[in-house]
Amino acid sequence: MNSKIFDKKLGIVGGGQLGKMLLSECAKMGIYTSVLDPSKNSPCKNLSNKFYCGDFNDHDTVYNFGKECDLITFEIEHINVDALESLEKIGKAVYPKSNTLRIIQDKNLQKSFFKKNNIPTSNFKYFNSLYDFKKSIEKNEIKFPCVWKKTKFGYDGFGVKILNSLEDIDKLPNSEMIIEDYILFEKEVSVIVARNVKGDIKCYRTVEMEFNNISNQVEYVISPANISDEIDMKAQKIAIKLSESLDCVGLLAVEMFLTGKEILVNEIAPRPHNSGHFSIEACESSQFQQHIRAIFNLDLGETNHSGSAIMLNLVGDEGFTGKVCYENLDKVFSGKSANLHIYGKKETRPNRKMGHVTIICDKFEEAYEKAKILKEIIKIKSK
Repeated sequence: MNSKIFDKKLGIVGGGQLGKMLLSECAKMGIYTSVLDPSKNSPCKNLSNKFYCGDFNDHDTVYNFGKECDLITFEIEHINVDALESLEKIGKAVYPKSNTLRIIQDKNLQKSFFKKNNIPTSNFKYFNSLYDFKKSIEKNEIKFPCVWKKTKFGYDGFGVKILNSLEDIDKLPNSEMIIEDYILFEKEVSVIVARNVKGDIKCYRTVEMEFNNISNQVEYVISPANISDEIDMKAQKIAIKLSESLDCVGLLAVEMFLTGKEILVNEIAPRPHNSGHFSIEACESSQFQQHIRAIFNLDLGETNHSGSAIMLNLVGDEGFTGKVCYENLDKVFSGKSANLHIYGKKETRPNRKMGHVTIICDKFEEAYEKAKILKEIIKIKSK
């Protein structure tokens, strides 16, 4: 491999925790990095070679940032995709590609892509406005319960709502939306798949996600998932098909519903993902190292899994907003094989992801029990 590949300047759009963990891998490889983020208190501010504070939804800001880089990637979907396309037109490498991101940014385009490419997913309908949705209800075209999703800017459980009756309609914003069939599923699972420029592909094993019933955010990630090898391989094959169909370079996280032996794709994300954090300690190559390998067109790392891993998200407590104050973090270290990651965010708010803990054990039950204890005793408040 030509060593000059590491002379390339990497630009990362977004400076949150995913960017921070990407920078950690870049530092190991000696890769020069620039980060663009709207927050002057970004966790990446003091970790990148250059930091630019600016709006990643503004075309000119993203374009001018990218012009100074050789290779551009991103850690968040909600950025100006037109600017990425403009950068591609002047010869800049953008991975994942702008067209991949454009499809994924819009839930209607994303679901339509699934249907067109025979990717198993739930049935859905698109509506341009709340008025159109109400007209469809009047025609008895909608069955309750159903799932409402904003077509754009949904994230971490926001922009998703289960509609049980007509009373829930009045609480919805007047925006573009899709309405999905409500799926009774046994488990919600995820697969992280990596693909480099050459088209080489590797998957991590399927993981299981447990959600908080109130916030609709992932609370625990169980790796590997408690499923059969047959289901694991089936989920991986779906993820591979999606990555290839999208011509995705880098990571693709594929969230799926498991209903008996049927698997339905829920949503996808073209970046490192919360459901892949376990890989930092549990796998030979973390998802962050894998993403860097993929976009630099290096050989992909091994994804072999050791032991059972439980990842617990640490989020801001309800009722607290402001300068963050942690309580009982020392309890993470009261037993063996627990790994603490604090993201370096200065401000907390309810349900904001502030860190995570990954526990590695030979026995799943032991890891799960410790994760539940830590969830109860660790507090994230404001001063």
